[in-house]
Amino acid sequence: MNDAPRIVYKTGVVRSSLFAATDAAGIPDAIAMQIARVFATDIDFHSDLRRGDRFSVAYEMIYEAGELVAPGRIVSAEFVNDGRAYRAVLFRDGEEHDSYYSLDGASRAKAFLRSPVEFSRVSSGFGARFHPIHHQWRAHTGVDFAAPKGTRVLAVADGHIASAGVRGGYGNAIEIRHGGGVVTLYAHLSGFAPGVRAGARVRQGEPIGYVGATGYATGPHLHYEFKLAGIHQDPMKVALPKAEPVPANLRAKFDAVASDARATMDLVGAATAARFE
Repeated sequence: MNDAPRIVYKTGVVRSSLFAATDAAGIPDAIAMQIARVFATDIDFHSDLRRGDRFSVAYEMIYEAGELVAPGRIVSAEFVNDGRAYRAVLFRDGEEHDSYYSLDGASRAKAFLRSPVEFSRVSSGFGARFHPIHHQWRAHTGVDFAAPKGTRVLAVADGHIASAGVRGGYGNAIEIRHGGGVVTLYAHLSGFAPGVRAGARVRQGEPIGYVGATGYATGPHLHYEFKLAGIHQDPMKVALPKAEPVPANLRAKFDAVASDARATMDLVGAATAARFE
């Protein structure tokens, strides 16, 4: 029988990458990955990180019979990116689902992820080794993400696969139709994830393929396109709708949880600022 989870509080400052910062703070990789996922709809951790960004996090550590078993979930967190602070708190909604919300009750989730490429140690550094580059190719129809071959490509939103296969200069490509007239395309893949085929349903964050260099590509990268009503949009700038906020009937309960989280983050954040001044 597992003991009650213990809550650990840690802070860090980004000097070169998120993983270097979490390593320096003694934060497990599993928690670093959760930080990236919790804030992924507002921060592209491949390209948006800045030297001096800072974070604080409260997370569970799971014990059994007094022995550490594994890291658990993030309970609350703050990430200050390029001077802008984002906060998140874990809350169980009316359907008994654990979700992350901003402290004002807005969902941390959005209908679409900002980046379709899985965040990893390999992709977490600064510089041109891994960041979106706008190219002249195909008349600015999308964004290219340079990434090592085999890096997992994720569905940016729920939807149905319209096509999956070889598509001319795109090489191995997947097109997904989402609600609201949105279509996304993922090209130059080295291969497809199991179960990916025309007509299949995919969920946000689900792996659909792997970065490659098939088709007209000089090196491994993902070419990603976002179309709204048939018109190409810049996927890194287009406004992304948020998911549903905390239900009204749970607002009082949420406000109490958020208040505790705010107080904790204020204390931990103050300690971070004092430590790195």
